[in-house]
Amino acid sequence: MNITRSAAAIGAAVALAGATAAIAGCGSSTPSSGASGVPAKLIVWRMGSPVASQETWMKGVVSQFHKKFPQFKNTKVVVDWIPWGNRTQDWTNALTSGKGGPDITELGNTDTPGWASQGALANVTSDVRAWSDGSQLIPGNLANDTLNGVTYAVPWFGGVRGIWYNKDQFAKAGITAAPTTWAELVSDAKALMKAYPGTYGLGAPSDYTNAIVSFIWGAGGQVAVQQGGKWVAQLNTPASEAGIKFYADLLLKYHVSPSKYIGETELGTVGATSGGSDEDFALGKLDMYIDGPWAESSLEAVSKKNMAQWASFPIPSEHGPNPAPAFAGGSDLGIWAKSPYKTADWDLITVMDSPSNATTFANSQGFFPEFTSKLSSGVYTSSPILSGFAKAAGYTQISPLNSKNWATADATDNIIPDMMKALMQGANFTATVNKANTELQNVLNTGSET
Repeated sequence: MNITRSAAAIGAAVALAGATAAIAGCGSSTPSSGASGVPAKLIVWRMGSPVASQETWMKGVVSQFHKKFPQFKNTKVVVDWIPWGNRTQDWTNALTSGKGGPDITELGNTDTPGWASQGALANVTSDVRAWSDGSQLIPGNLANDTLNGVTYAVPWFGGVRGIWYNKDQFAKAGITAAPTTWAELVSDAKALMKAYPGTYGLGAPSDYTNAIVSFIWGAGGQVAVQQGGKWVAQLNTPASEAGIKFYADLLLKYHVSPSKYIGETELGTVGATSGGSDEDFALGKLDMYIDGPWAESSLEAVSKKNMAQWASFPIPSEHGPNPAPAFAGGSDLGIWAKSPYKTADWDLITVMDSPSNATTFANSQGFFPEFTSKLSSGVYTSSPILSGFAKAAGYTQISPLNSKNWATADATDNIIPDMMKALMQGANFTATVNKANTELQNVLNTGSET
C-alpha cells in the first residue's frame, strides 16, 4: 500500500465469533453445511497484527452481517491476521497449493492488480455493478481494482498526502487562501520565511517518492504507462520533467527547502522515525510539511505548542485549479478465487465496506473511506486538519505504483529518490533523468535495472 507507517497504522484487530486463527494455514471454509451451500464459517485474511481497539468494530460488522443476511446467521466469521511482510508468501502458498487460502482477503491496493493477474481473485464485476453503494466509490481507486474491464476487488479505506500548515502563520504572513498553483505555493513559502525569519517555507526531502510523484502528475506527466503489455517509463517526457524540476528547484532555485533534507525521507535519515521535516514542522522550524493525516499523533508527540493551529490543503497542480493527483495508498477487499462461498463472501464485504462501517473504521485509523459522498461530509470539511486531505482524496492516481516490480524500483533500487538526490546535488538534469528513466523501465518490466 505504500503509505509510511502503514503497518502500524492499519494493523488492527480482532478475532470474530470467538474464533481467531493464529496463522494463515487455517485455510478457507469448506462446504460442510449441507446442500444449502451456507458456509459453516468464512475465513477473512486481514493484514497486520491484532489490536484490541478494533474488536468492537469487527463484532459489530459480524452482527450486522447476520442480521442483514439471516441465511448466514449461523456462519462463523474467523479472522486470520497476516503480517504485512508475510502476505506475499502466504498468498503464493495458497494459490499454488490450492489449499489454505481465505474466503475474503484484504490487500494493499498496490497488491491487487498483480494478484488479480495471477488468478488469485474472483471476478466481482457484476456484484459491484449491482451494489447500491458501488456508484459512490472513488472512480480512480476502483479503476485500480479493474483489469481489462474486469473488477477483482473494491476499495476499503485509504490515505493521501497533502500539505500541513499553521493557520496563524498564514494569517500573519498575509496569506488569505491556500495555494492552488505552484507559483502560489512558492510565493506563500517565501512570504512565510519573510514573516518568520530562520524558518524554511516548504520541506522537499529527496527520498520521498510518494510526494514527488504528485508533482509529476500535477504537471500532467506520468511515471510510467502500460503499452502493449509492457511498462514504458515516462520520467523524461516534458510534463514529467517539469514536475521533477519544480520539486528539485524548491531547494535549488527557490531556496524554500533546506539542503539538510537531501538524502532524507520526511522522517529524517532513511530508516529513521523522527528528526526530519516532520519534527521541524512540529517545532515551528518548517512552515509547510508534506505528509498524510496519520502524522498528527507523531507531530503531537514532538510538540503540542502549535497543534491548535495546524491545518492542511491538497498539493497544488502546476496551474490549478484542481489539486495535483495524490498517490492513494490503502487497502482493498477481494474474494479468493478458490472460495466455494462467493455469494456469502460478497455479502460480508458489502457490510465491511458499507459507507458507514468503512468511514468508522477509516476514521479510527487516521485514513479516509473510499466513498465520494463521505469525503464531502461535515465530518471532514469542518476539520482544519482533515478537510484538505479529504479534498485531495478525491484526486488520486496509483499506476505504476501497482506494478509487481514497483517495490524493487522504489524501495530496493531507490530509482526516483536517487535521481532526486543527484539533481539536488547539482547533477546534469537531462542525463540524470534519462538514466533513471531507463532503470525504471527495466525494473518495471524485468525486476532488474539492466
